[in-house]
Amino acid sequence: MRRGNLTRQRGLTLIEILVALSILALAVLALAPLFTMSVRSNASSNQLTNANTLAREKLEELSGYPRNDPRMTVTAPNNAAGPTTASTGTGSVVGINASCLNDLPKWYQPSTGATSITAPTGAGWFSYPYSRTYTVEQFDGDLTTRVTAPGAYIVKLITVTVRPTAGPFPGLRQTTQSLYLRVRDG
Repeated sequence: MRRGNLTRQRGLTLIEILVALSILALAVLALAPLFTMSVRSNASSNQLTNANTLAREKLEELSGYPRNDPRMTVTAPNNAAGPTTASTGTGSVVGINASCLNDLPKWYQPSTGATSITAPTGAGWFSYPYSRTYTVEQFDGDLTTRVTAPGAYIVKLITVTVRPTAGPFPGLRQTTQSLYLRVRDG
């Protein structure tokens, strides 16, 4: 009787184990690209978050200056100021304002947090991964009519653009943020 019970008990054969492991390996291999995509997506989101933070930081800085500060000046006969003479929109006449150029450092050292605008010497320095520029436009009270300097304006529109220059998607995840600044007593 004992011998009859032993023959009815069955375990997994070597072939069944190999088939099960093959199916498991194929399932894991099918999921591997998802991990790569999630790492890229996370890096891209981190890049966009940093760009948004740098843009918001510049808007906060500019909003604290007096409206006639040289960093926010529009020169005659223009109705906008920017880092280049490129148009900021329909009807804009942009004058170059050197303050609107990239104000971020060119180099940084992650281990110490040091930054530099000139080419550094020594090891451990990397190109700063973002550039930041802004434009200033002048408008009348209706927010649609541009005012040419030195005319009286009611509102200044500050537009900050931050572009990644390195990372997973350089240049693709740029951010642009704007802020209307009303003139006191305007």
